Amino acid sequence: MEAGVRELFPVTRRAVYFDHAATGPLPLTAVDAIARYCCKKAETGQVPYAEAEAGVLDARASLARLLQVKPATIAFTKNTSAGVIIAINSLEWQPGNNVVLLSDDFPTVTYPFSYLLPQVEQRLVSSETLICDPEALFRLVDRRTRLVAFSWVHFLTGRRFDVTAICRFCRDHGVLTLVDAIQGLGAVDLNWSSVRPDFLVSHGAKWLLSPQGSGFMYVDEDLLPDLRPANLGWLSAQWDDFNDIFSIKPLKPDASRLEEGTKNYLAIWGLAESLRLLLDFGIVNVEARVRRLVGLLRSGLESAGFEIVTPAEPEKSAGIITCHKPGARTASLHARLNSAGMMCSLRENMLRIAPHFYNTEDEVRQFLARATDPAALTAPPSSGKT
Repeated sequence: MEAGVRELFPVTRRAVYFDHAATGPLPLTAVDAIARYCCKKAETGQVPYAEAEAGVLDARASLARLLQVKPATIAFTKNTSAGVIIAINSLEWQPGNNVVLLSDDFPTVTYPFSYLLPQVEQRLVSSETLICDPEALFRLVDRRTRLVAFSWVHFLTGRRFDVTAICRFCRDHGVLTLVDAIQGLGAVDLNWSSVRPDFLVSHGAKWLLSPQGSGFMYVDEDLLPDLRPANLGWLSAQWDDFNDIFSIKPLKPDASRLEEGTKNYLAIWGLAESLRLLLDFGIVNVEARVRRLVGLLRSGLESAGFEIVTPAEPEKSAGIITCHKPGARTASLHARLNSAGMMCSLRENMLRIAPHFYNTEDEVRQFLARATDPAALTAPPSSGKT
């Protein structure tokens, strides 16, 4: 690990941070970009629109490089949920339509369908079933299926699904797809132009090491003209300047029409710098580094008797490893790890561990020493919540 990259993450001075599946720390380059924007606004009263948008163009181009898609297919949103909601509201729904979802997906994906489309039948498959039998999802699809929506990487178990096969099957059968990619982008390299989901939604605040509020979505360029008007506002239109306000302007021709109003420039400027860091390091190199660290964690935890629910196969996993020790009080173990500066998540009474490319093998050894300490495994109950 290059010392210069690691020095960009001050969190390493106080903790072993293996919690990127929850939220990622900001590199100093992103902090500096946000500070520049804030200082300009403080000193001059405003950041000129063209200057603010230059940062947006930078971030959009970098996202296009990361996803290997055209910049015109990307729109910025508040968060992942906003992308799901925009997708739902952009589609025509007919009586008798159904959707296929993961029964144990993160609520970002499932809640909008429950609340916005209670009349639409939900056909469910569990993540465990899907990882063991990929065709289980296909058997739920029929001529009335409008959309298949799922997370690329499962938030709890770290299971990674064959998004390419799912999107190909759906495209061949005239079914739309929506992929929540938040737990994979920044940890796994994939050419999304070959996958071709109809919608991809995500947020930059986890593996992309970006601020809260740095959400975005991809919309397939062939689908965009067929979407019904949704999430449109005054900045969905093409403006040369803001002098002629009252004449109606035409809509932007690409996915940026879904950016209805003033953007979160602070978050997007930070996102641009975090993306630059990841792309300069190389996503292929990032993935190799993360897999190396996860492999070391798996080996050490298995040797200590932990049960791991994350698949071992590289094609079925990403950057998360989720485990528990039979007989141990996992909430107490988690509390002891965090109090020692070993940061990970407690989810459904399991440890969810998620290292990133700037972490080191020495940090893995430190974490394993704490996690497998007999005193920690037999600690009394903790008040920690799952």
